Amino acid sequence: MATDFFTLEVAIPCDCGHLQGRLLYGEEGQQGPGLIICPPHPLLAGNMDNNVVAAIAETMAATMPVLLFNYRAVGTSSHPQPELPLYEYWHGLDARHQYDDVVADARQVMAWSRDYFPAFHLLGYSFGSYIALRALADRALSYTAITPPLGEHDFSALAALHLPCGVVLAEKDGLLDRGKQQLPDNIHCLHILKCTDHFFVKREAEVATLVADFIHKRVALLEIL
Repeated sequence: MATDFFTLEVAIPCDCGHLQGRLLYGEEGQQGPGLIICPPHPLLAGNMDNNVVAAIAETMAATMPVLLFNYRAVGTSSHPQPELPLYEYWHGLDARHQYDDVVADARQVMAWSRDYFPAFHLLGYSFGSYIALRALADRALSYTAITPPLGEHDFSALAALHLPCGVVLAEKDGLLDRGKQQLPDNIHCLHILKCTDHFFVKREAEVATLVADFIHKRVALLEIL
């Protein structure tokens, strides 16, 4: 993919220190809303270099700034318990279902983004869609969930969303079968990619195109209104 954008490595302040971040932006430095992406679970290729995250970011950066970040203890992000390896730290969070600090970090990422764009579209991939849903802020213009693990986490808040909401699912995603009935009627944009699973290997460009179509339509609607 051609890189018609710039990248800026950043350190985003958070309660445990800082989060590793990356800002992608076009050559003309767009002044409109941006896109913030919450990556998957750190134990499932969850970082800002994830294949799906990177594909979406590179596609969207041509038309709006994109902010990526790594969760605490991932990459060069601060580690609250540096004596614990990544696996042990995150396994402990999973065992307790305790993600409040991770959600707080995501909210701080959104607050920090004010210096670069006035409002934003929020996207989460897999576990990231759960964190994004819990962290939604008033500057969010839309919410997009890529393969939300509906059978693993509580997505009941989807029913109360008043934002345009897009969902991309994978036909062969094991999490889909257990959770698909949880999707409420207010989902504006639902796509199920055939013949692929939760990781979208070699289908990343299709996911990115679906995301771009949804967000660009929302941007066009805002401009009309």
